[in-house]
Amino acid sequence: MAQEYVDEQIRYVINQVEEQERFNSQNIYEGITIDERTYAFHEVRFFEDKFKIHIPMDFVDMPVELAQIKYPSSDRPQIIKTDDTGSINITLNRIPNSISDEQIPEVKEGIKMILKRLNPSYLFYDEGVETIEEKLVGFFEFKSPTIEDALFNRMFFVEFEHDVIMGVFNCPFSQHMPWRPIAKQIMQSVRVCCDKEAADTQINGGQL
Repeated sequence: MAQEYVDEQIRYVINQVEEQERFNSQNIYEGITIDERTYAFHEVRFFEDKFKIHIPMDFVDMPVELAQIKYPSSDRPQIIKTDDTGSINITLNRIPNSISDEQIPEVKEGIKMILKRLNPSYLFYDEGVETIEEKLVGFFEFKSPTIEDALFNRMFFVEFEHDVIMGVFNCPFSQHMPWRPIAKQIMQSVRVCCDKEAADTQINGGQL
């Protein structure tokens, strides 16, 4: 009996590892499949076409009524993209500031400390600073409790015309295993354009 229990636990661990490896092997540029649903991604431009990021093609602007419920504060994110259930979200917010690219690590640490102070129950995971197309991008992941399922969050920060763009990916924590590597890839797809690139995009009919 004891050996059967051990064998079951070993099989469970192996299955979990294999499943996570399958999730990790997916690529947003080729499309992904989660829970038998396929998502295709495309590049979307924001903030006068100067900020680019890949998001699922079927994500839409969150309806105002739902946004007021999920983000009750009056300073809710300027951009909220969501799936058809309203449970998987990508938000972007431009925060007026006066920083340089090199200060992004400080911004990341400062916001993390504020969140810890406001809610000690937040459980933090991976964090760091990456260089993406010559821009520093700070990030951290955390689990936040809610009335129902907890949320998995990846929050990232990039300097944009001396302001801070704060991006957040979140989903129900029960779904975070397949979405966690995808959230990382979404962050890594961020591109900040120069004025000439943005102007060329607008002339050629870029997305707003």
